[in-house]
Amino acid sequence: MPPFDREPAREAGQREQPRAATTTLDRIFETFARDAACHMSGEPATEQDLRGLEKAVGRPLPASFRAFVARFGGGLFYQGHEIFGPHRVMIHDIELVPSLTSMLVWLRSQQPAVPDGVLPFHRADGIVHLLDLRAPAQPERIVSLPYGSTYPDLATFLGSVVLPPAARTAED
Repeated sequence: MPPFDREPAREAGQREQPRAATTTLDRIFETFARDAACHMSGEPATEQDLRGLEKAVGRPLPASFRAFVARFGGGLFYQGHEIFGPHRVMIHDIELVPSLTSMLVWLRSQQPAVPDGVLPFHRADGIVHLLDLRAPAQPERIVSLPYGSTYPDLATFLGSVVLPPAARTAED
């Protein structure tokens, strides 16, 4: 069974999900904006960029992810969290954050290949997180490779995984 179809498991350092779920996406976006100096990102995605990305992946993107890349673009967030957007982002002369479609092509070339309907959007510490678009009843579900952790939505994921402890405390 592919690791992203397993039952949820907690990753090292992951907080309990119910607490993170109470933090709204708007509050998390405010925290990201406040901490802009901690990010190296590209330009925010335009509506044309988002439509092109949806056409390239063959599915509509979850509204929360569309809102994130429309506001912040792709890039390196909190010094270690790559979030993939419609375009690759040069961070330094030798460091590149790939586009979502580049990561998808690469993951599909690996064995076992990721199935249709899952889109990579985040990578940190050797773990890739994917938007799982296969179940209409769970349109915001996020799964991870290789550990199989799941998150019900982007707000829970960002609050549990991407926000550093100091930013999480500021959210409470």
